[in-house]
Amino acid sequence: MDRDLESLPSSRNKNESSQGAAGSRECWQPIESGARYLRLAGRAFLRHKGCYLPASAILALGIGMSVAMFSLVDAVLLKPLPFPEQESIHVIWKSDPVAGDYIGELAYPELIDLQESIRGFEHVAALPTSLYGYARVLQTGTAEPVQLESAPVSHDFFRVLGVSPALGRDFNSSDERVGAPPVVIVSDRTWRDHLDADPRIVGKTIRLNSQAHTVIGVMAPGVEFPLGSALWIPLGTRQSVVEGRRSAFLQAVGRTKPDYPAEHIAADVNALFERLAREYPEAYSRSQRAVVTPLISYWTGSARLHLLTMLAASLLLLAASAISAGTLLLTRTVSRASEIATRLALGARRKQIVGLLAAEGAVVGIAAALVGLGVAGAAIWALVQWSPAEIPRLSEAALNTDAYCFAAGAAAFVALACSLAPAWTASRLRLEAGIREGSAASSMPRYAGKATNLFVLAQSAATAVLLAVAVLLVLSYRAMTTADTGFAHHDALTMDATLRGPGLFPAQAFDRDEKRAFYSRLLDRLRETPGVVSAAGILNRPLQGPIGWEAPYEFEFEAGSSPRRVLPKANFQVITPDYFKTVGTPMIEGRDFNRHDSEESEPVVIISEALARHVRAAGHTPLGHRLRFGWNLLRWRKVIGICRDARYRDITRTGADVFMPSSQGGPAARHIAIRGDRPPRELASLVQNTVKAIDPTQVVSGIMTIGELIDRNAARHRFNMLLLLWFGVWAVVLAFSGIYSVISETVSARRTELAIKTALGAQKRRTVRDTVSTTVGYAVLGQVAGLLLVAAFGPLSSDLFYGVSARDPILLTAMGAFLFVTSVAAAFLPAWIAAGAEPQISLGAG
Repeated sequence: MDRDLESLPSSRNKNESSQGAAGSRECWQPIESGARYLRLAGRAFLRHKGCYLPASAILALGIGMSVAMFSLVDAVLLKPLPFPEQESIHVIWKSDPVAGDYIGELAYPELIDLQESIRGFEHVAALPTSLYGYARVLQTGTAEPVQLESAPVSHDFFRVLGVSPALGRDFNSSDERVGAPPVVIVSDRTWRDHLDADPRIVGKTIRLNSQAHTVIGVMAPGVEFPLGSALWIPLGTRQSVVEGRRSAFLQAVGRTKPDYPAEHIAADVNALFERLAREYPEAYSRSQRAVVTPLISYWTGSARLHLLTMLAASLLLLAASAISAGTLLLTRTVSRASEIATRLALGARRKQIVGLLAAEGAVVGIAAALVGLGVAGAAIWALVQWSPAEIPRLSEAALNTDAYCFAAGAAAFVALACSLAPAWTASRLRLEAGIREGSAASSMPRYAGKATNLFVLAQSAATAVLLAVAVLLVLSYRAMTTADTGFAHHDALTMDATLRGPGLFPAQAFDRDEKRAFYSRLLDRLRETPGVVSAAGILNRPLQGPIGWEAPYEFEFEAGSSPRRVLPKANFQVITPDYFKTVGTPMIEGRDFNRHDSEESEPVVIISEALARHVRAAGHTPLGHRLRFGWNLLRWRKVIGICRDARYRDITRTGADVFMPSSQGGPAARHIAIRGDRPPRELASLVQNTVKAIDPTQVVSGIMTIGELIDRNAARHRFNMLLLLWFGVWAVVLAFSGIYSVISETVSARRTELAIKTALGAQKRRTVRDTVSTTVGYAVLGQVAGLLLVAAFGPLSSDLFYGVSARDPILLTAMGAFLFVTSVAAAFLPAWIAAGAEPQISLGAG
């Protein structure tokens, strides 16, 4: 008899002890009983390591990974931002579905409209939708110049956020007036890393882009919004910012009043935009709509969906671990059926048996939680190292109080899951059946078999979901990385060589002739350098970010057929000759730009295949036709070439692209692309030295190859794929071991029955089939349910997958076949071994 069960008191002993106990003693009795059960369970754990250690190890994996993912979600999504009453802060921009404009920017006058028209806002401020082009070079005089990201903001910006500088003062309206002395607020990180944490820095001047700026404040620690901001400067220091409703490059951020319902914001802002469209039809589209996003959603972006998906996957793995461990403990309970029945016959109460089994589950859960915390710590470190850099605050993930509470909850869950089935089985055990079944070892109790089959079904469903999502992500990532991005030369080096001068827009400190002369001289020197194959310039390099220059366009043959305000928009680029050669984008038709395309020659343009298809669909040949683009739509340009579609904004999408030669005006081609037979590091040094030789005040930054830009854009998809693949593989292992243990226990309980059938001439194949058919049936049923669940939620997962469908019948069938084969193998092995045993040996063991 099991010595743990022998330690349980009989009902008579309990009654005798209770009669002599004092009343005060009775209130402590549940605690004493619980401690006794835990002590007995601890002894059982040490005595039967072969069962409890594997169960604890399985649970430790599930708890550790779920705690690690919760810590990441907590750091990124649940931890409050460093802004008081963050739920009152919203980011505002536009969308125009008719024009295909998914990110509609605001003009400065619209900030004034928001401030004057929306009474529900306490403060409204504006900042650019992107930090591209606003970086400034800090010159300290004692170290090499360093480029820092700066954010031009209106004077109410920090009032909207609800924060104040730790040193000095905030911006005021006078800092924004035209001709105001240049001032700057620096971040705490910049103050410490580049300004020696000088406590008397306020009032001193620092040189940014060779211009003196007075430091008026040092921002409080942790405030770096927009993400990556190292400096903040007043937005309205140039007249061009406040003039014109067509100069749209801003987004608004507003703090609502305490009594203003959040659901009214979008309606009020939409009403304002509709009124502006009626008053200024030449500047605004009637189809524009307000996009109002809570600050926390804006802050996390698409990381929210990805992290929540990973957390859900880790919880599924935790459930699969609990089911697998519960199956092990259930099989141990079944093997103790005779002992439990005997103890019940001697006077033990069923609730005592159930209490001991629950205590054993609790001990297993506690042991798993302690080990799981170590697994979680290692997993957090690894995940932070592997994760994409653009996920905000991920580096702050750690085992904190919230993580410990989550681990305690997970331990309670697995303890309950591991105790429920054994306790239910023990509570239904009949004395005479338990003694007979235990002594004869002829069969597993029917109700225990039902419980194990339900476990198999649930675990198979969880495994199917995890494996299906993992396989879909693997195929998605493969499709993404093997798709034609439009850039054949992944070794081409790109970098930001924007001219840095004084003012809000650094490049505007130089006139067009100065910029043209600088870049022409730089590219000529690079092309003449031995080892350089080609070099060119472009306005915004590929995959720099999701926001860039967008311009409405129309072809001459359809001019006047569509209102100007609803024209579609294309990715607008300014390039120099040899750009397509440098990055490896093939010309499909026509020619590239050359030195003869000057301001005195005919205006020309190159379009992508997407625009060429639009022309052909209208029944025209693209080459030779003219188009015009930009809000003014004044100058017609002849199409001289068609290039292959390329991915400039997002690795998962191509769009319509328009390329204009830098020699015919427009903004400067501020990014450099260079390719040669030297290593990328040598090419980068070559460009840096050449830039300094022309102008020592300029700095080259953001040095990356085309391949590195592609990898950076695919990093989040790669991270999701690897993590889900890990979850999926372990889920399959757990499912295999779970089915194996169920069949092993079934065979062990039925060894006498199987031996008799074999002795009477039963075929081995039929014996094996009869043994595994029920378990495999439940496994298949769970797998089908899991795959149907994946297919049902397929339309909601479009942001996770690329180039694959969660409803692909061939893919689902293949995964179902794999899981079926795995289930059959897990069930077949122990049954085949048992069926092949000699009958006399099995009967002797029985």
